[in-house]
Amino acid sequence: MFNWKKGADAAAKADEKPAKGVVDPQPEKAAKFFQHATAMVKSGNFEYALNLFASAIKLDAGNMAFHQSMFECAKSFIQGGGKPASSKEIKSVDDGVGGNNSKLAAAEYIWMRDLNNLPALMKVVEFTGKLSMNELGQWFAPMALNLVRIQQSKKNSKSLWLQSKELFTAIDAWNEAFACSEEAVRMDPTDSKLITELKQLTAARAIQQGGYSNTANQEGGFRANIKDADKQRAMQEQDTIAAGGDTDSRNLERAKIDWETNPALPEHVQKYGTLLRRAATAESEAKAQEVYLDGFKRLGEYRFRMAAGDIRIAQTRRKLRAAETAVAADASNESLKEAVKMCRSACLELEGSEYADRMEKYPTDRSLKAEVGRIWFELGRYEDAMPCFQAAKDEAKCRLNAAHMLGKCFAAEGWHVEAIGEFREALQVLDATGAERELDIRYDLMNSLIEQARAEKSAGPAKEAAEICSAILRKNIGYKDIRDKRKLIDTVIKDLGG
Repeated sequence: MFNWKKGADAAAKADEKPAKGVVDPQPEKAAKFFQHATAMVKSGNFEYALNLFASAIKLDAGNMAFHQSMFECAKSFIQGGGKPASSKEIKSVDDGVGGNNSKLAAAEYIWMRDLNNLPALMKVVEFTGKLSMNELGQWFAPMALNLVRIQQSKKNSKSLWLQSKELFTAIDAWNEAFACSEEAVRMDPTDSKLITELKQLTAARAIQQGGYSNTANQEGGFRANIKDADKQRAMQEQDTIAAGGDTDSRNLERAKIDWETNPALPEHVQKYGTLLRRAATAESEAKAQEVYLDGFKRLGEYRFRMAAGDIRIAQTRRKLRAAETAVAADASNESLKEAVKMCRSACLELEGSEYADRMEKYPTDRSLKAEVGRIWFELGRYEDAMPCFQAAKDEAKCRLNAAHMLGKCFAAEGWHVEAIGEFREALQVLDATGAERELDIRYDLMNSLIEQARAEKSAGPAKEAAEICSAILRKNIGYKDIRDKRKLIDTVIKDLGG
């Protein structure tokens, strides 16, 4: 589960060999590693400290202080520009001796070296479930859910919500499991099986929140936890997806009271902000931004800063869609066309600003760099886009797009030799998943070859461009202006004496 980057994601390697069981804790030996790790943190040697923390966890995985201290060290490591662990470094942690403890320590070490790596963190959560270490898994769960939300903000996937729900359920992280199930239902409200599961999660979550499971054997038992009818209804309504009408109003009012009573609780910020956004009025969205930004200021949780930015982006996109609709209804109106250009530019500038800020916050997220690069490219900021695409090429799943777009940046700047190199690299990494981009890449390569032929006054590049043009014509004669390009290439070759 979650190992979708075959052969490329180190998280997958943490589970390749069969585990040998759980080794008895060795707290005294673990404490020595922990003390050494703490000393390394104080000296600023965060990379070595993370390895030592992993060794301590391997010997005593149940000590929560080890995990918490390792996480604080990992944040300093990432902020200092630390890189993901190499295979050799991972193997030094997972030596095959510590059984499942060793597997857990290795998985955790992989994630701590790359805190924005969702598959790696989910592998950690998966191991806590296998080892029945629910308390530890529940500590990781909110961080895992946050990364899932970030991933879903780029490309929403029902299957990812469902996979996450299963992992959270395995460790009794009911709040996180419920949140994932709720999002999945929102994507597919016709899935009756999923709706049934959501109801079951609602019950499990209510039991956990109400403390029923802790008092069943105490004096008074279950009856001691029975609430009055209004509170029962409040709990039911708050867990209802398809509410509407008065229920929405009551939920929003309760969330407002909770937030005003204690605005420093993350769940209060998230609940109130979400319900305000769902109200979908100008006033509610403005208030939601205020709530999220206040939450970010108080708690320092960047997800709230992102949520406020997402609202602004959504508002700008709505304006753009409205402008485009107006142009569609009156295609000859030049003022409306100009309004569309202005709206599109404003939308891209805002998205670029927001995503660039997130890129600084999550410097190892190559997909985010590629997205920022795309925005700068569309705005004509080619030199700003170039380093984004160059960084994105370091990740296998981004390499095709990044190489192609980097080539387009070079071509836009007139650097056709470099552009040709990038287009060729893109074609080399092209596989079945990116087959639809082949014609686009070959077309761009052809254009740069034409320009190279003109610049160097050499017929060689022009002849290669002719071969590419011929292949495109045979495949799709209606592709862009390929017929005109064929005539142009013939002229270039003739002029160069080829």
